[in-house]
Amino acid sequence: MKRTVPLLITAVVGVVLIASRFIPSAESWGESAAIWFDILAAVAYLLGGGNLVKVQLRKISDRVPGWGYAAVTLIAFLLMLFSGLGKVGSQPAAQQEFYGQSFAPLAVADLPASTTAKVAGTIPKRTDGTPLPLSVKRQLSDENGQLVFRGWMTSRQKAELSEFKDFLSWQCTVQKLFETSQAKPPIKGNVEYLADHTALAARGFVSDELRDALKALGGDDQWNKAVETLSIAGQRKTTVPAPRLPAGFKIPAAMETFLSYDAQAHELAIRGPMPVAVRDKLARANFPQVHPLSAEARAKFRSRLEALGSPLNVEQAASLESTLSKSWVVDKLKVALDEAGKAVAVEPTPCELAQAGTAAAGDAAKAKKSGPDQNLNAQQRADVDHFASTPSETVDELADQLRKNGPFNDRQAAALNAFFDKIPTTAEQKLELAMSLLRAGSLARAQFSFLVDDYRAQRHWQNVVGELFVKAHVTKYPWSGPYNTPASAFGWQYEFMFKPLQATMFSLLCFYVASAAYRAFRAKNVQAVLLLVTASIILLGQTIAGYWLTGWIPESSPLAPFKIKNLVEWVAVFLTAGSRAIMIGIALGVASTSLRVLLGIDRSHLGTGD
Repeated sequence: MKRTVPLLITAVVGVVLIASRFIPSAESWGESAAIWFDILAAVAYLLGGGNLVKVQLRKISDRVPGWGYAAVTLIAFLLMLFSGLGKVGSQPAAQQEFYGQSFAPLAVADLPASTTAKVAGTIPKRTDGTPLPLSVKRQLSDENGQLVFRGWMTSRQKAELSEFKDFLSWQCTVQKLFETSQAKPPIKGNVEYLADHTALAARGFVSDELRDALKALGGDDQWNKAVETLSIAGQRKTTVPAPRLPAGFKIPAAMETFLSYDAQAHELAIRGPMPVAVRDKLARANFPQVHPLSAEARAKFRSRLEALGSPLNVEQAASLESTLSKSWVVDKLKVALDEAGKAVAVEPTPCELAQAGTAAAGDAAKAKKSGPDQNLNAQQRADVDHFASTPSETVDELADQLRKNGPFNDRQAAALNAFFDKIPTTAEQKLELAMSLLRAGSLARAQFSFLVDDYRAQRHWQNVVGELFVKAHVTKYPWSGPYNTPASAFGWQYEFMFKPLQATMFSLLCFYVASAAYRAFRAKNVQAVLLLVTASIILLGQTIAGYWLTGWIPESSPLAPFKIKNLVEWVAVFLTAGSRAIMIGIALGVASTSLRVLLGIDRSHLGTGD
């Protein structure tokens, strides 16, 4: 039995893997076999590690010659094992950290009844047996001819559930369920239920209004406890020192409810975690983007710069003019806002398509638009012109003015932000100018400081905001990151202990390799001469010596074929042909050996000499 069972396992698994490779319907068999292989490999690793500890401890206990090396091996093994399994020093995975959100543990069963949505319908069955998407499996059920969804359905869940069955009737049912399951303000967009994590999550600052709205949904003690946990986490105050503020600093109006600055203590404070969007907006909020500069403004800037030091040379003057001229065009911004204001075709919903009984009704549903076109009016165009000529005005202030003086929809606001996301700040433009002027000549210290001081202030403020972002975040999955990141203890041991020792070992082996090569390359016969010449060409092609020897030969010369790099390419043709022949032989050997193992003819893997 000791031999029969391993032989049967080997034969069955081998046949399954072969079948999964060549038979499409058996592909899943190979995946299952691979999972079992991983399980057995994990057990083998455990047995191997245990055996290593056992053997090294025996050497240390018996004080055999060289037992000190056994002690070093054992200590190194245990250190690497501890730091790898414990993920000591490894950073959590960013994609699992939910930056800007607070979590409170909550089971699906503890959600209030008021968050349960019901529509008529049942879960369809797939002919291929595919189960429901995992994203909705915990929250969706059918009861007494009704689809029941617990919690608030997300757009991703809606998309995956709609794709589960490619029928308009089913997709219409999913649409109704999605609309019925949506939360009302202020909950909508601020709180969500993550069934995969069995947690209630709130985004950013949790106001008293939001907390009261959640409690008003009803629910048991577990629900109220989760809401209180979110409220505490969403109002937790975090501060960082901010001794220097940007010129003309003011907190954006949308952030005044949760962001504050203590002028006496010189501290920036936030309540609750900081979302990534808030971090990015705050980091650039007090640094205006580049505005178009007239020829007169560019000349005035140059005069101010030259007054701080020596005059610019011709090349520097051209660089200054080129850098300061790079900006956005007012007319392009107006066109972009007008294009965003145009009505767009609205895709008909599955319910509308299902209700369209005729082709004409279907075409009418498809012809729907989002509304009338909204072009900028005369006052809004004047606002854009005023913004272009006022470097101190921010994009948010322009958006407020455009909303105040006429219709300005969300698509136009998004187009405005997208337009200026690609535009650098004036501090970044001045830094670019400093680098281009230094490449073209020299600058006085005062001139250099004038050009880079704004960027230094911007970087300092970005560091303050980044520090507040990190400090306000509460780590949710500390073990989620990879164990072998450079910052981890395992990565440090591998990089600064294992690799140097490995390099030392191979550096010692190089002397043996050189000795063996000398014996092998002695030109005793034709084969040895071919080996010597080929190896010499390849070795020279990998070193700078080969370039020095023949690099002086021009490519147009008749001697060009004898350049080392050309000789290497020529020899590589024969090497490729030879290596392919060897690989074919290896493949045949692997196939024949595998058949011997599968048929039980070769039993060497069982630890015997048969």
